[in-house]
Amino acid sequence: MNLENIKLSEQTKKNLLAIGYNKLTDIQEKVIPLVLSGKDIIGQSRTGTGKTASFVIPVLENLKRSPYPQVLILVPTRELACQVSEETKKLSQHLQLRTLAVYGGDSMAKQLKMFRGGLDIVVGTPGRVTDHLKRRSFQTDNIKFLILDEADEMINKGFLKEIEWIIKKTPSTRQTLLFSATISPDIEAFSHRFLKNPQTIIGKKENTEENNIQQYYLETTPQQKSKNLIHFLHLNSTQLILIFANTKRKVEEIGNLLRSKEMKVDYIHSDLSQNRRTRVLNKFRNKQISTLIATDVAARGIHVNDINYVINYDFPQSPEFYIHRIGRTGRAGASGKAITFVSSSKEKHQLTKLSHQKDYRINKLSPHEYL
Repeated sequence: MNLENIKLSEQTKKNLLAIGYNKLTDIQEKVIPLVLSGKDIIGQSRTGTGKTASFVIPVLENLKRSPYPQVLILVPTRELACQVSEETKKLSQHLQLRTLAVYGGDSMAKQLKMFRGGLDIVVGTPGRVTDHLKRRSFQTDNIKFLILDEADEMINKGFLKEIEWIIKKTPSTRQTLLFSATISPDIEAFSHRFLKNPQTIIGKKENTEENNIQQYYLETTPQQKSKNLIHFLHLNSTQLILIFANTKRKVEEIGNLLRSKEMKVDYIHSDLSQNRRTRVLNKFRNKQISTLIATDVAARGIHVNDINYVINYDFPQSPEFYIHRIGRTGRAGASGKAITFVSSSKEKHQLTKLSHQKDYRINKLSPHEYL
């Protein structure tokens, strides 16, 4: 849909055009008018579809600078808090609104200073937002919009009690927007409790061919995995590659092995400081390193449009993890490939089941065939 066909202020349209929003995505077309009309929303949409802008754009239409926060956005990870905060700042640059990302690992003193100076939009993880509310860092009486981004992941991470406590601190007159990659029974039950007659929006189901993600699996023994990985990386040394492992220890083990082969790699996981994680992500984004190894904590926080390959070195622990991992490539219309190492009959069965459930075409890759 062209921007001219949607009811936004001329100033907003001008700003969107200036920063490259010439055409709205499917989820943006569906969500923006409903948010503008005051509806509560349940939105199902995968990452890389413009979901963040779908809720930020209409919310901004209803804001003017205020001494107290008017928007509270809850997200599952600090990486996503930073990403949503930066996108919000970009979209609101013509409004002089103040946005802050709050998350554990960042300086509490710095965050408190920002609250004292006045904020309009708070983007945060449930744990750190709870900390601030208990400290009375900010008032929630003026919250007009409560947004739960990637609600399924927040619930999976065990944040349900914190989220419920936070919601009860906000006005009943608020407009609530919930976004989730999957609409599970838990999400449905949650929405019935806290949303008012919500409209359910399903983002256009895009298959992997439409997303330009080609999926493969490589059968290998556990002992041969590292050898196959090293060989693959040597043949694709100019490509941007993201490798997923299931544990922090395995991430470091792979990183140290590849460094010993003089490869330009680094890794991130949740035990690293936020400053270090940010530095590593920037190195990857700026192509100072060609390979990044990560745990699933990074799956929702890495937003780099030109990743060539995602490699599931360890088999994903759930179908949702698989979906979010491979979604790091093939973004913004670019092509990408995902390769999953399969080391047991159980893993092969799980991958086959997933391919049938999601209508994915996952082709077998020979150990002697490198793309």
